[in-house]
Amino acid sequence: MDLRRLELTTRNPDSQGGPSIGISKPTETIAVKLADDPTLKFLEGFKEIVDKLLASLIDEDKEIFNLRWQYPQLRWEEIADQKFMSRATIYRRRRIILEQYAILKGEL
Repeated sequence: MDLRRLELTTRNPDSQGGPSIGISKPTETIAVKLADDPTLKFLEGFKEIVDKLLASLIDEDKEIFNLRWQYPQLRWEEIADQKFMSRATIYRRRRIILEQYAILKGEL
């Protein structure tokens, strides 16, 4: 999100044309860009849903979530081994996490 905000607030030297016709309002222009940007809105919404999800998960599921999404190179089987769980249990916990995410997102 910070990178997207930086992209929106940094002037693009290629976009500066000839002389301006009206009064320049750079602060207002930046505020409008930030408020209307669909990518930024999506990222903020996604972050809000993930924050709510983490607040609603039990500690064990938070650990699983963090292992999987902070270390994407780990496979579910490796997470099961690290947590001393069976593969069936880790997949069941994954399903519960994803169902809670879908409920928060409004898709279930």
